[in-house]
Amino acid sequence: MKMSVFVNNNGIVELRTQRRDYNDALRVLERLKDNAKLRNHGKSFEVYMGMSEVKKDQELTKKVCEVLKRMHEEAVSEGKEGRARSIAKAMTKLNCPTQSPRTQ
Repeated sequence: MKMSVFVNNNGIVELRTQRRDYNDALRVLERLKDNAKLRNHGKSFEVYMGMSEVKKDQELTKKVCEVLKRMHEEAVSEGKEGRARSIAKAMTKLNCPTQSPRTQ
């Protein structure tokens, strides 16, 4: 299942996926068991998983850390300092391994 990684300005991570059909959204929700929640998002439905749920699963945390690392590198290369800082904060909160002082 494909989910998008979102990071807000406070370094909080959310995994999200949208479905237009309510039943499709319910099937996604069932696959994620008790770890996810469902909310109405305009004309579609969004299944999302908060940072605390991500932290509970080591394999999921590892995957999210890989995505955050790529996002951080992209933000730095594009000169988006605020965005890079938010992503670095999220990486710290998830205890992602760091390889450079920029991510601390």
